[in-house]
Amino acid sequence: MTALVHTPLFGLLLTIGAYRFAVWLYQRSHRFPLIQPLLHPFLVAMIPVITMLTLLGISYREYMDQTRLLQFFLGPATVALAWPLYRQLTHVRAVGGQVLVAVVVGGSLAASIAVGLAWWLDAPADVLGSLAPKSITTPIALEVVKLTGGIAPLAAGAVAITGIVGVMMAPVVFRLLKITDDRVRGLTLGIVAHAIGTSRAFEFSERAGAFSSLALGLTGLFTAMALPMIWPWVAELLTK
Repeated sequence: MTALVHTPLFGLLLTIGAYRFAVWLYQRSHRFPLIQPLLHPFLVAMIPVITMLTLLGISYREYMDQTRLLQFFLGPATVALAWPLYRQLTHVRAVGGQVLVAVVVGGSLAASIAVGLAWWLDAPADVLGSLAPKSITTPIALEVVKLTGGIAPLAAGAVAITGIVGVMMAPVVFRLLKITDDRVRGLTLGIVAHAIGTSRAFEFSERAGAFSSLALGLTGLFTAMALPMIWPWVAELLTK
């Protein structure tokens, strides 16, 4: 039994089992709209995974090695989001310029606010570098953080927390601001909450999911291209 715990099979079964349970719980919570955002599968699935890893003494690095296959499929899964985007291509073309402006402004603000708050709280340089790519999907963030001098596990955690908070707060914000346009909902979730937000956007409609997928990809591309180029200047400015 001990030998099985330290094999990739255990990590895969634990992750998939925890996620399926979380999805089941989330689907049953539709009768309680006020608490449903708190039961998002990504948030709930972490609880049994973290509990089991702690009880069994499995390190984060070992768990990451066990689930390397799932990490590999993050890339193809992101690419697959192009299909609903293709189906909504006519609607996307109609507002292409606005989408680009929203991505540039939103992506810049997401990184600037996180880094600015951390700097204000006297966070060290490696923490600042870890928080800068927090609003882009994990595979891209882990590559960008290598160029900003950040810590990969911290960056992955920041990405996860960003997505969770985004999907929890989005329905409240949309309701308060009376936002009903699925294009705006999708763009907002894609820019702010990356892949986790995109999964939530598809619950609104396919159009919201398509715009969120577009925002997810463009924000990741913009951040991956711009952040490494300006980071040396930003880091020097913040450390003065």
